[in-house]
Amino acid sequence: MEHSEIEDLARLTNSNALTNFVPTTHHDTYPFITPTGTELASKSILITGASRGLGRDTAIRCTKAGCARIALAARSSLEGVVREIEETAREAGITPPQILPLQVDVTSDESVRAAAGAVEEAFGGRLDILVNNAGYLVEFNKPVHEIDPAEWWKAWEVNVKGTFLCCHYFIPLLLKAYTRIVINMSSLAANCLTYGASAYQASRFANCRLSEFIARDYESQNLICITLHPGTVKTDMADNFPEYLQFLLIDKANLSADTVVWLCSQRREWLNGRFVVGNWDMEELEGKQSEIVERDLFKYRITI
Repeated sequence: MEHSEIEDLARLTNSNALTNFVPTTHHDTYPFITPTGTELASKSILITGASRGLGRDTAIRCTKAGCARIALAARSSLEGVVREIEETAREAGITPPQILPLQVDVTSDESVRAAAGAVEEAFGGRLDILVNNAGYLVEFNKPVHEIDPAEWWKAWEVNVKGTFLCCHYFIPLLLKAYTRIVINMSSLAANCLTYGASAYQASRFANCRLSEFIARDYESQNLICITLHPGTVKTDMADNFPEYLQFLLIDKANLSADTVVWLCSQRREWLNGRFVVGNWDMEELEGKQSEIVERDLFKYRITI
């Protein structure tokens, strides 16, 4: 396929400019964000979609950051990631975290409500950090009139309803802690108009606006909500990525996981309600803090 054809199908809009907001971008972790063992000391965290992919790596890197309590939520078995967390702590010579594995369907009100009750009981009634990582990608190859309606809506059920339900049931626990951070995984795809990608890209756009509303609704209670593009990582979910865009899947899961650790290692109010690109060099991003706040960057608005 010719480069011009790929550009026309992908319609990246200004995604390249967004990615290049800072001079340096990364595809793997780097020293400034690499956990040293203390970043999340005494913190508790819940990660959805934790059995594999980005969720699994986030749990392991949070362990390396010294996280005290880790709740793992997924529909599939969590035995493997539990073992890896224990092995990671042992190899790093640190106290293993309290691990709470939970079989959760994020699209189910009853399931998420039960998970919140289990976390409340196990973690002393509060939670420091919520990472809404569970996601679903519909194959990018059909326009609206051809796609299976059930598949199209499943993207919204997982990506939007799932994120909403977790925020709905876990925010009360966050408000009982000091840290009060929500990380909602989205995608740079929220900024694109790729042929046949209406389910995924529109639902990821909705994630961004939901994060803005959460930041707005709880601004008086000092809750921080950040939307994160984790990079383009070749996870199982990426199998539905179109073949002509597979060359973009060059980022490592540790980049996203360590970025989550960095974002949660302290309260960064200047990023509240904003869209963060995981490929950015975070040290350089810190240098643009004043510009970001003054121009109110990385929120979705209509240009007039």
